[in-house]
Amino acid sequence: MKIGLKMYLPVLPEAIGRKELELEFDGQTVNDLIDHLVAEYGRKAKRALYDERGRLDPMVQILLNGEEWVTHDRLDRTLQDGDQVVLMLMLAGG
Repeated sequence: MKIGLKMYLPVLPEAIGRKELELEFDGQTVNDLIDHLVAEYGRKAKRALYDERGRLDPMVQILLNGEEWVTHDRLDRTLQDGDQVVLMLMLAGG
């Protein structure tokens, strides 16, 4: 499956070498995509995505196809060929 990926995280683009890419992988879910990134790009990617307990960092937000926020309790959300995924940090302000 081919997925478009944009990353607005401090360390992940550095680990991958760019902020956007087309990615082919054999997984089916958002969680599979995250696991693939960690397996493919190593320790820097793991630090960018996971907290100290080995879970997806709660500050990482996932936007699917510019419309759907994938919450951390829905990482089993199935992806389709051609989906666009954005990984970003949660921002707070006022």
